Amino acid sequence: MLARWCSLGQTEGVSLLLCLLLAVPTDAIVEGRVGEPGGSGAAFAQVRLAQGERLQVVRTGADGKFRFRVFAGTAALSVTLPQGWTAREPLSRTVGPAWRGDVIHADFAAVPRRVLRGRLLVAGVPLPDAELSAGAALATTDRRGVFALESLPAGTLEIRVRAPPLIARVDLPAGAAELSRDVGVEVPHFASLRLTPVPQAGDARPIADWLSGKPLSGGEISRLERLAALVGLDPAFRLAMVAPPGDAARGAQAAARLQHYLTGPALVPRERLVFAIGELARPRTLQLLLTRAQEPR
Repeated sequence: MLARWCSLGQTEGVSLLLCLLLAVPTDAIVEGRVGEPGGSGAAFAQVRLAQGERLQVVRTGADGKFRFRVFAGTAALSVTLPQGWTAREPLSRTVGPAWRGDVIHADFAAVPRRVLRGRLLVAGVPLPDAELSAGAALATTDRRGVFALESLPAGTLEIRVRAPPLIARVDLPAGAAELSRDVGVEVPHFASLRLTPVPQAGDARPIADWLSGKPLSGGEISRLERLAALVGLDPAFRLAMVAPPGDAARGAQAAARLQHYLTGPALVPRERLVFAIGELARPRTLQLLLTRAQEPR
């Protein structure tokens, strides 16, 4: 096609030299991307390409991509990551040999450091000694409710409290980030959980007794173990730990103590436990009820 165009073009004054230049292959291209595979790119990473004494240096764009024009032969390619990024593989390699017209792709996988620090709050009050998880990241709040979660994914993040079972959501940006913020978990109202109380005697204990570490009496142990045995009879059964609406924060701490007993000595599966607020609980008391999950409509 090019030869025919040149042949026709010469009759119109197109020079033979221009046709020859058009026929020469362009320089080789080395291009690639630095960043999370399938995720955000590492913007402003420094990428160097060396061929003998010739050195080219570029910065990646917002998408983490870079591009070089190179001479024929091999080249040494290396990357310096921006602050907040790390790599689990070497950041240098040899590419080529490349010849004119070739396009060589070279990607570098890197991981941004995303950290979330703050306080875990229930009804505006810090929740101490709570175990948290967010994806593969784990943390425990201290006595002031302070935590730090690292190696987090981007996007909307679910922060799960192990005891009592509660969830919070936080939005994390793409790329490296270190955020400091309070994270509030909302305690659901019992009426919103689509649980029906089973006509069995429950158990109630003052929240202050749980928080002070007062030992369980023989009667309390017997009632808890009876409820623990009943919840194993039907996959739809749940044990609901219910605190009065005005005592959600202290009730959450008490429910955490109760949950450790139920999932420990009483052998109740964690997924069979819920924590909520509701008028079913008397003031300053944590109520334990046997309930059944309602079937979806």
